[in-house]
Amino acid sequence: MRPYDKEAVEWPQIEFHVDTIFDEWEKESDERLLSHLKEVEAVVERLLETDEALFEACQDKGGALRVRPCSLSGKKLKTLILNGCEDACKKKPIANSHPYVEAFHTACEELGLETLGVCDPGDQTAKLNAAVEMIRGVLRSKSMRRYLRKLDNARKARREGAHKLIYGLRDRYARLEVLRLDLSYRKGKYVDLDNFSEALADVKLNWEMFRKDLVGGVAVPGVLGYLAKLEYGVRSGFHFHVVVLIDGSKHREDITLARMLGEHWNNQVVSEGEGRYYNCNRHKNDYRYLGVGRLDYYDDAKYSALVNLVIEYMVKTDFIMAAEAPGERLWFRSAQKDSKPTMRRGRPRKFISHSV
Repeated sequence: MRPYDKEAVEWPQIEFHVDTIFDEWEKESDERLLSHLKEVEAVVERLLETDEALFEACQDKGGALRVRPCSLSGKKLKTLILNGCEDACKKKPIANSHPYVEAFHTACEELGLETLGVCDPGDQTAKLNAAVEMIRGVLRSKSMRRYLRKLDNARKARREGAHKLIYGLRDRYARLEVLRLDLSYRKGKYVDLDNFSEALADVKLNWEMFRKDLVGGVAVPGVLGYLAKLEYGVRSGFHFHVVVLIDGSKHREDITLARMLGEHWNNQVVSEGEGRYYNCNRHKNDYRYLGVGRLDYYDDAKYSALVNLVIEYMVKTDFIMAAEAPGERLWFRSAQKDSKPTMRRGRPRKFISHSV
């Protein structure tokens, strides 16, 4: 089999996030708010990639003065500002835990950009360029760079630990069953919190109970290891992204095993009616690059998808939790235990590179 080269393909935009699960009872306003925050993050990120002014005042064919965005980023920024923020955005200060979102909102408020639409083109150009410079100044400051570097180092450490566990199990087992699920709560349970720390403590108690049942074989049999990340969504509240690795030589039916884990969370861990879960294995046919389900030792493609898509998404920085729960342990993984090699029957496996 040819080695899987992740650089040779165009990676799709795949999210394994509970916020991408749209149930019939989700409100349209929630969708607009989440979409707005994601767009703000994306536009600000692009502003930081250049140093040029993004707007200029010029005359049209009729001689009238107008504002001309110098790039797509400028056009997107102007549209965001003119559309304004919904009241829900101002009422959710936790959304401003993301430094990009906070920088955008601060610039809009301090420069009075809510009245941009009634300004003449010259003033519009000046205000828009001032907003760009203010956002860049805040996010390029030494203190902000130091903060973002600290978060990025933590992300790299999570990635390293996850790879160590996965590669270690790959070396020891001919096949693995990889289960991927999201564990969460009923809609609205942990949204608009009065006491974030108290709610966080309750959620971590739920995880500890689930973890003990997981490693003890109470929830499902044959667990070799696990990875989990606790996050907070503006719309979804607290939720866990979880990967569980099971000995595929002894256990099969990954969809059923993942369902058993989800039902255990709902029925044995979280109070009745309060728990929710999403079984990613049940929907694995929706993924172009599959990193869950049965992974045989020589299946480079699936292992590459596991570490470069599933795990890479899990280890990303959650800015809300970083701001609201500094110092809290939010990343969980089982240790990779060293053991004496067991005698294997049959032809020895060839060494395989882990640079997938």
